[in-house]
Amino acid sequence: MKIEEAFRSASFSGAEEQAAAWMMEHPHQAAGMTVRELAAEVYVSPATILRVVHKCGYQGWRQFSADLLLYSESVKQRPVSINMSRPFGQQGSAAAIVSSIRSLFEQTVREAAALISLKDVEKAAGILSQADRIFVFARGDSSLTARSFMNKLVKVNIHPILATEYGQEIEESRNMRAGDLALFVSYHGQTRSLVRCASILREKSVFSILVTKEGISPLAQKCRLVLPVPAHEEKRRIANFHSRIGMEFILDVLFSVFYQRSYVRFEQHKSMLDQSR
Repeated sequence: MKIEEAFRSASFSGAEEQAAAWMMEHPHQAAGMTVRELAAEVYVSPATILRVVHKCGYQGWRQFSADLLLYSESVKQRPVSINMSRPFGQQGSAAAIVSSIRSLFEQTVREAAALISLKDVEKAAGILSQADRIFVFARGDSSLTARSFMNKLVKVNIHPILATEYGQEIEESRNMRAGDLALFVSYHGQTRSLVRCASILREKSVFSILVTKEGISPLAQKCRLVLPVPAHEEKRRIANFHSRIGMEFILDVLFSVFYQRSYVRFEQHKSMLDQSR
């Protein structure tokens, strides 16, 4: 875009460089200001702002600010290279963080969708619909993602059990029987207690489904069906942005396929709930 090229090619003085850098960093905000407002924000004179405008090849602020607004919209649409574990650093504007998090969501969902095996999702939904009881195994951050999935099931009158809620997952796994379903939600797939539970369930012929990052892990080797998500997040992270988004996406897909299998019955139940409010 013309204005971006102008910013890069123009020769600015110290104060002009300061103003130009601020406008490049906050194009949408700058475009909505007057020359005086912008000058006060950047701590330069209005004349400095106008010199930047002229050096960029514009006759006046009105045309310049219009192109600055167009530039700000184009920036929002650009793909950004994201560190999935640390999508922002100590420096940077709120606008830059918005762009980074948006890109993180988009890239994670795009990659998660590419990893989906339709055959496996259909199989998982079928087993889910036929299970006598559903036990969910998840710890830490993954338990929050698992609870969201469980909440969706409750709304269609299915009441799963969070086996790890009271730290009694070993006991719960020993209480399970053929006909029950175990759903494991674990990004790294290395939690020892969960691996032990999966081993117990395998010996008891209880079917287990695992939502985890792609690749080999101790838990993946013990579960009967694995639904993978992208694996770009490290243990040293700011928060579980990437893993949560990937696992929520596959669980949302699983729930949707499961719901569709009994669509009329679930819609009737939802309608009854809605009318009772």
